[in-house]
Amino acid sequence: MIKSNTYLVVTPFFPSNECHVGSYIFDQLNEIRKQSNFNIKLVKIVSILSNEKDYLFKNFQVKIFKVIDFPCFIFPGFFNFINKMRFRLFLKHNNIENIKFSHSHVSYPSLYLVEDLECYKIIQHHGLDVLQLTNGRNKFIKNIQKRFLIRNTIKYLNNADINIGVSDLVLQQLRNFKTYNPKNEFVLYNGVNTSKFFKKEITETDIFTIGCVANFWEIKDQITLIKSIQKILEDGNKIKLRLIGSGPTLQFCKKYVVENSLSKYIAFEKEIAHEKLNDFYNRIDLFVLPSYYEALGCVYLESWATNTPFIGIEGQGISELISDKERKNILAEKQSAESLKEKILIAYNRKINYPFDEKYDIKNTIKEFINYLLFKSDD
Repeated sequence: MIKSNTYLVVTPFFPSNECHVGSYIFDQLNEIRKQSNFNIKLVKIVSILSNEKDYLFKNFQVKIFKVIDFPCFIFPGFFNFINKMRFRLFLKHNNIENIKFSHSHVSYPSLYLVEDLECYKIIQHHGLDVLQLTNGRNKFIKNIQKRFLIRNTIKYLNNADINIGVSDLVLQQLRNFKTYNPKNEFVLYNGVNTSKFFKKEITETDIFTIGCVANFWEIKDQITLIKSIQKILEDGNKIKLRLIGSGPTLQFCKKYVVENSLSKYIAFEKEIAHEKLNDFYNRIDLFVLPSYYEALGCVYLESWATNTPFIGIEGQGISELISDKERKNILAEKQSAESLKEKILIAYNRKINYPFDEKYDIKNTIKEFINYLLFKSDD
């Protein structure tokens, strides 16, 4: 066990009883709590316009801090001087003191807020758009603020003690910026909680079933998966697809399925609680995530831990975890229904056994992270 210190977590994502977004951060913190005696304090960042209030979620007291900002991600950080002063008063009011470590998730606003705190600063990047340059709705404003955002955020990242990427691919995106000069970098792969995701004995179905869990965003590319299933069906194969998620491209995908008479074979399902996904993975024969802009989806590891084969896309974070021997079977070309069809048929025609690598059990990934953190912070 390690010496007790306040471990401040600042994040815009954390689950509640009503919303499952941020479940991985919950699993991460739960494991850090098990392996240390850090005094974890959790602050969730929301907009000043939000009506969200403090809440308790599975033994984590979540404190809500509201950030003053322009709407639609216009010049983020413009009011940071004010927000930092408010944040320090917020910490004092909530008796959050003796902070040794701050762990910020996503650069803005989390890392911006802790800039003036005297503590060891950790920033964790979860996506490939590490500087959040694509956020916001107005393309004209995004182009104007790009230099502003790069200059400011890189400054904060260089001042952080550790920059964490959920894959090395994430950190490579940062290294593309010439002014990026980190003190330390660490790859913390999205470990999976094997007490939540594991193989169960479930009666097999008569029809080969594929599953996909993801937000319906353009980059997740469910439409390419749907088109690959269509091609497989046209060849006379029996197959079924279950899609779980919501988002802006959902209606487009539903319309395509209806117009092409695929409703009998492709089902759209509502989001379910994270802890209930284990049954889903165990009831499918293959998991496919066709996302072509993916840092490292937790869903890959969740399916892997249940001994359910999975397919991803070349050049994404998941490729770092796959052996050279299996890449030709597991990784498809991006936005190619034909390539995806080919990989799916490999799994369809023979039983793929790709045993889960225990080093990606979250208890092992977090153990490695804590050891690294203590070593570096004692330098």
